[in-house]
Amino acid sequence: MIYRWALLILAILLAGCSAAASQPQASDLRGAVFDPPRELTDFSLMSTSGEPFTLSEHRGQVILLYFGYRSCPDFCPTTFAELRRVYLELGEPANRVKIVFITIDPERDDLESLALYTHAFHEDFIGLRAEGEALEQVKGQFGIVAERRQLADSALSYVIDHTASVFLIGPDGRLQVQYLYGTGYQDIVHDVRLILQASS
Repeated sequence: MIYRWALLILAILLAGCSAAASQPQASDLRGAVFDPPRELTDFSLMSTSGEPFTLSEHRGQVILLYFGYRSCPDFCPTTFAELRRVYLELGEPANRVKIVFITIDPERDDLESLALYTHAFHEDFIGLRAEGEALEQVKGQFGIVAERRQLADSALSYVIDHTASVFLIGPDGRLQVQYLYGTGYQDIVHDVRLILQASS
């Protein structure tokens, strides 16, 4: 009986060590790390693939998530160019890494235009769209600030000043890292590789 209890305790300890080893150390990652990673409430938004994108259905994958809008004149195209470099450097691992874009301007961004926008950077990139409270709830989980600013003499009519960070959701579905605007693509590649290796 004592022998069985000893084996059980050893198995629990080994499982704990294995779980700890499945996550890289915060100090090894180059972005702004959430330590511990932040639990996220599941969400499901319509996507440019024609099917809803549900967060919980992508466990086991790394998600690089960015909030922006299609007519953004500066931050969004620059960030997407960097995300394209990340994706190509990683070898376009569609089964392990998802690049996801959530529009904060559903008034002007329908799914068709989002598909054209995201696919201009890479055909694997996914655009998501929601309105009203559904969008606000997702933005709230990531602390996204988005404020419309009217333009007097512009065909755009308005721009949106917004949080321009890339968020990394780990294979366990938790928010793990935030990359501030201007983070080099090499740093994101470094972190994604570490996380993928740890979860293999």
